[in-house]
Amino acid sequence: MDKCTFCAGGPEANGSEAEFEKYGRNRLSEGKLPACAEMCSTKALLGGDGDVVADIFRNRVLVRGKGSEVWGWGTAYGKPATGGPQQAKPEGKKS
Repeated sequence: MDKCTFCAGGPEANGSEAEFEKYGRNRLSEGKLPACAEMCSTKALLGGDGDVVADIFRNRVLVRGKGSEVWGWGTAYGKPATGGPQQAKPEGKKS
């Protein structure tokens, strides 16, 4: 994933005065995480090595005791209520 330029600097040389004037501190070149990831109170934003981030994600899923059903429509919007709209029956079928 690409990072916004608030913490990543720009095309100028890392740590140069020109970069600092245009973009501020380049946290990534300093070996730091982006400020948004460090300050995220829910720890939803992760940054760093892909293998480390994948291990953190895998551990979170295992701790929850659920697998792939953690994500999806049902998780985001709840289960459909009974008595909702009826689905159309296929043509040619009798009820």
